[in-house]
Amino acid sequence: MVKSRGELIIDNYLSRLKIKHLYEGTIYVEGKPIRYDWYLPNYDVYIEYWGYYGKEYQERKHEKLELYEQGNLKLISVENHMLHDIYTSLTEELSIYVSLDALTQKKRFCPSCGTTLDDRFT
Repeated sequence: MVKSRGELIIDNYLSRLKIKHLYEGTIYVEGKPIRYDWYLPNYDVYIEYWGYYGKEYQERKHEKLELYEQGNLKLISVENHMLHDIYTSLTEELSIYVSLDALTQKKRFCPSCGTTLDDRFT
């Protein structure tokens, strides 16, 4: 169970590609907690979805980004504009840490709705 439409899109993306992921956990960097959105244990990569824009939220975002950097942790940041074509934008970001062969598959999905496309569209 996720908390927003944006998180649902990302979680479905990870599930469709069969990428093992843990949702919402806490890690500590220099004694300070980070509540992550997703952790990909097979790749030791964290994913954060920055879906809000309020002042307090932006301050916390800045703090979290600094902690990820201090901990030398691999992080993929997902912004709202990336959700329009998650299969391109997140695949691009993941390819930094994950072999493209691991993300390549025979099935292709519609970038708007996520439905499986048949051979006419591959």
